Formats: sequence, structure tokens, C-alpha cells
Amino acid sequence: MNEQVRFSWNIHWSCNYRCTYCLFAARWEEYAKRNVYKSPAEWEECWGRMHEHYGRCFLVINGGEPFTYPGFLDIIARISRWHWPINITTNVSVHLEEFTSRCDPAKVSLSVSFHPEHHRLDDFLNTVALLRKRGVNLGVINLVAWPPFIPDIPRYVEAFKTIGESLKLVPFIGTHEGVEYPAGYNAEQKSILGMSDHWVADKGHKGVLCQAGRLGALLLPNGNVARCGQIGDRHIIGNIFEPSFSLLSEPLPCDVPFCPCDEWKVIPDEKPPEQAGAWLP
Repeated sequence: MNEQVRFSWNIHWSCNYRCTYCLFAARWEEYAKRNVYKSPAEWEECWGRMHEHYGRCFLVINGGEPFTYPGFLDIIARISRWHWPINITTNVSVHLEEFTSRCDPAKVSLSVSFHPEHHRLDDFLNTVALLRKRGVNLGVINLVAWPPFIPDIPRYVEAFKTIGESLKLVPFIGTHEGVEYPAGYNAEQKSILGMSDHWVADKGHKGVLCQAGRLGALLLPNGNVARCGQIGDRHIIGNIFEPSFSLLSEPLPCDVPFCPCDEWKVIPDEKPPEQAGAWLP
């Protein structure tokens, strides 16, 4: 296969934060029952098989909070010998010192999430500046546009500009005070977010042939591989721990009305150099 495959990897349903606006709010304990924890050696064997089948893959790792997964940095050290770019979404609350001492920014990057319920703005800005100073490759800085945050968003945007950073505003998906979002944003809120009136409509691809499941897939914490995050358990391709696991052989029509993550865009536009260095052991 010449095309680079992308796996979005929900490494475990566990987090040291409890954000009101999280997709898993009030369901962490329920979802955690399905977590399956593997050792770094077991993950190395698993991702070695994926390399044999698909070559170098692009990995997007989230959770929960990936850095609270037991042995996480050792897992990344092992699998980054075969697979990159690797982008890890984190709340930057744990293990950053070790990460910055071991990571090769040509292979591994962070996308960091600003959570006003847990972070002081000045402290978070200092953390981002420190990561930059230490050479960490930062993908994006995320802020979920939960309706109570919106009045402060202009101030947050300006604060990040002062350290040369931009803030990615992620539309809230869920219910707040009886209103369903993102459809429920009013005109003023959309203006603050830079969100067009047809944003929701533009995120629909139902019936269109989609590469999700063939060139990209969602890896769940129990090893099951779903076609994408929007379909989830409704279309499990197989289990990555099974030696016989394989992705779909051809694209299938999209069967969801709303695709906010655009998982059909499965291949990164830019790739690090082929000879990028390895993680330090």
C-alpha cells in the first residue's frame, strides 16, 4: 500500500480531569470498564504487525489523557521506531519533563488543550512557552467553545497572541441549558467563533464514498477498531490484537449525518523527513 494509513487511537477512557463539557462527562466509570491495558512490549508487537501490513502509519493519540496510561512514554519510544508522525493530544498536566527530554520533534508532536475549569491562563501560557523553548513541536492549542466560555474567548485569543500562538476553537457538541450544540450557537456566538452559518451543513458527507476504515480508522481502548469516531461501535472492523486483523479493502459510503472531525481527511498534508531521528531510549 503506497498511501499512508492513519490511526486515531483512543488509548484509554481515563482522565485526571473532569471537565463539564467533555463528551465523556458522567460516563467515565462506565466507559472505563472496557479499558484493556497492555505492556510496552505487547504494544510494540502489535504495532510491529501494523508496520508489516501497512508500512509507516500516522498516529493521532488521545484518550482520556494519554500520559496517564501506564508506561505511555515507553510505548511511544518503541512504536515511534516504525510509525510517525505521531500527534498526542494532552491536557499538559503530567510527565512533560520526561517527554521533553525524550521526544524527537521530527517524529512526535503535541496538541495541547486549554481547560479554563482547570488551568489558570497565565500558568498555561507559561507552559506553552516552555514547551516551545524546549523544542517541542506543537500541533494546535485547543479550546472547546462551551457556551459559558464564549464571553472570555476574545480575551483568551489575545492572550495567546502575546506569546505568538493561535487558539483553535473547537465547537461544543452536546446540550447546555436545554440547547443542542453546535446547531444552537446564536449569530453573536458564531461571529466570535468565526463560524459560518452553514458550518453544520458543511460537515455532512452522508452517502459519499469515504476512506474511513480503509486509509484511516479509530482504535478503541479494548483493541476494537471502528471505521471512524462518528460510527463507533456500530461498525467494528476487527480487533487490532488479533494477528489476522486488517483494514477494509475498499471505501464505503458514509452513513452518518454529521462529521465534525472530518475523519474522511485521513492523510496529513505534510510529513516529517523520512530520515527523522528516533526517540531517545
